[in-house]
Amino acid sequence: MNINTTKIISLLFFIFSAFYLYTAYQIQVFSFDENAPFNARTFPIYLGYAGLFFSGLKVILPDPNTIKVEHRTLDYKKTAILVLIAIIYGALILKVGYFLTTSLFLMASYFFLGERRWVLMFILSFPFVAAFMYLLHGVLDIYLRDPFLQMLGVMG
Repeated sequence: MNINTTKIISLLFFIFSAFYLYTAYQIQVFSFDENAPFNARTFPIYLGYAGLFFSGLKVILPDPNTIKVEHRTLDYKKTAILVLIAIIYGALILKVGYFLTTSLFLMASYFFLGERRWVLMFILSFPFVAAFMYLLHGVLDIYLRDPFLQMLGVMG
């Protein structure tokens, strides 16, 4: 078997999917929801199995065309900045709230990926996050704790 970067990434994704599947089985559900056809752990379990299946196929099956990657041309700085932004996002989402942190995360990501049109960045972050939050909170009745919107009086 020929080892290349695609196989290594697929193997890492296989390990990540196995860990994700393990943690999906640890999700607690209500006792009345335990035998329901769809509960809080159903989708994560299926997602973990799908990740195991597809990454396992990618590891096992032969790779017909290997892509040669020039590591000097890759932009590791942008990747590191995006990882840092994601870590900051994860640390702030519970304290600040979904709406503001997700919108600012998207705007910062757009900026560091090279977008400089502020109006477009604003339109593609705040209104979309607001629409998604309305879909979750208003239509699907999924409550997201949001201290920022509570402070503004938008959410109760």
